[in-house]
Amino acid sequence: MESMKQPEFIINPSLRLNTAHIAVAWHQVDCAIIEQEGRYLCASCQYVVDGRTVIIIVADLPKIDIVYSASTDFEDRGIQEWLRVTLRDHITAQAEKVLPERVRYWLDKKGLECGGIVVKRLPKNVLGQCTYDNVIYLPPMLVIFRNDWIDGVILHEMAHFRHKHHRKAFWDYLSLLLGEDSRLKDAKTDISLTPYFPFYCFLMK
Repeated sequence: MESMKQPEFIINPSLRLNTAHIAVAWHQVDCAIIEQEGRYLCASCQYVVDGRTVIIIVADLPKIDIVYSASTDFEDRGIQEWLRVTLRDHITAQAEKVLPERVRYWLDKKGLECGGIVVKRLPKNVLGQCTYDNVIYLPPMLVIFRNDWIDGVILHEMAHFRHKHHRKAFWDYLSLLLGEDSRLKDAKTDISLTPYFPFYCFLMK
């Protein structure tokens, strides 16, 4: 039998995911407390092993609380997949609220109009798309970025309203929207984002 593929990352209490729009907090309690709380929570909020609740996630977005005990096995692949999928789904729900609001903010501020705003998963390494009828597509992953990174992506896509390419005229117009050199900002963002991007992709896949 082939061994199961090891996860790319391990999600455990060392994970720090605290941004303007998502705040993950970890709480260690006794096993008995987790089991007791599990009786009152929906099935999707808890992971159960042999009839016992071993870990709980409760979301009151933007806050996501993860409750575990000293005996919670974070090497367990089932727990890892449940944690990843549950976090992804909560982050997606927050993105569906936050990202359209942020696009509308910049549309109003810049006096522009778009054909629509869609939050959906995009191909890996694609942080935004703008169609020929000016519909902006944004991946849920953006909501865990820093605000200036989010705004940079949104304004990048808005620059495509006027220029459907990445030639000089596009970058000049994006600089006007940003109020700073767009190529330099793009390079700085790439450098800053690179250490986090593989984990973000793993979490949101």
